Amino acid sequence: MYKLPFERETFTFSTLAVPVFLLVGIYGTADRYVRILAGTQQPHVDVRCCWRPLAEAVLAGQPIYVRPAVDNKPPLFELLNVAVAATGRYLLVFFLLVGLANALSAILLWRICARRGASHVGLVASLLFLVSVPAAGGIVVNVRSFAVAGILLSWYVRNPTGRGAAVAVAALFSQHAVFAIPALVYDRVRELDRRSGVRWTTAFALGGSSVVAATFAFVYVVWGSQSFYGAVYWTVGVAGKYATNPVVPSLVGDTDRWLSALYREGMKHLILLVPAAIAVQLALTDRGRERLIPSSNAPLVVTTTLLALSMTVPLFVRAYRAYWLYPLPFLALLASLGYQRLFTVGES
Repeated sequence: MYKLPFERETFTFSTLAVPVFLLVGIYGTADRYVRILAGTQQPHVDVRCCWRPLAEAVLAGQPIYVRPAVDNKPPLFELLNVAVAATGRYLLVFFLLVGLANALSAILLWRICARRGASHVGLVASLLFLVSVPAAGGIVVNVRSFAVAGILLSWYVRNPTGRGAAVAVAALFSQHAVFAIPALVYDRVRELDRRSGVRWTTAFALGGSSVVAATFAFVYVVWGSQSFYGAVYWTVGVAGKYATNPVVPSLVGDTDRWLSALYREGMKHLILLVPAAIAVQLALTDRGRERLIPSSNAPLVVTTTLLALSMTVPLFVRAYRAYWLYPLPFLALLASLGYQRLFTVGES
């Protein structure tokens, strides 16, 4: 069978993958940081209006999640936000961390595939992910880069407690990470009988709830009950109002702007969407699955598709450019499979 360039034995990119991913991930955010220093760009609006003022207020003695130190991001992100501000190099440290988070996502995506005997697919998927991150706004200071890394870490970890803990960390950076939970649970329980599946799911839930409880307990111990209740309110209490806002581009809001935004931003990701659609179409037929990936790795396609679909849910809530970052690694993996099929068509 003809082998793609990244499959040939003489190709050694896998030995350089980690440093290359780190370099590419950090380069994107470093470039943004330099442009801000040069005055050609500004920090993201959330940094200017919300996150940095909140961190500075907390460092000045204001309890977190008590006005004026309020924001609708979960406490793990806000704790990181305050810790970064305490370094005195807010933008530099945050841009470095975001770059590392993007690189970690690429590394995890590769290793998830490598564990299933599809290392070359994972390498291409990781590169597709990293080159697509800027188009999804993933090189600015943001919560989504951390949440995506947490979701991929959860997928990588097979232990139920660890998997639950990792996705809880993701959700404590961005609430939208909860949409990945059904696919992450299905990925493991499909292999188990009913009793084992119940035990696994229980351990998963305990791992996640323990992390959530510990984080909110930390807020209570450090800042008191008012901050604790504020953390609960701003993390989950405003979700209904956020999702049903009638003036934003969403399915239940301004539908014309929503459709326009989906089209405009979707056009930026055609290098992923078209081959990903081909991969999904092939996966729907027995013959297509045989050509797409070995039968032993069919679950990889199923879980990836479920994660891609579930992580597009935020785009129905708000059709923002940044929300494309949520499904991006899963679209990249499906696209890698699609490109593999396109390049090997007609070969035997």
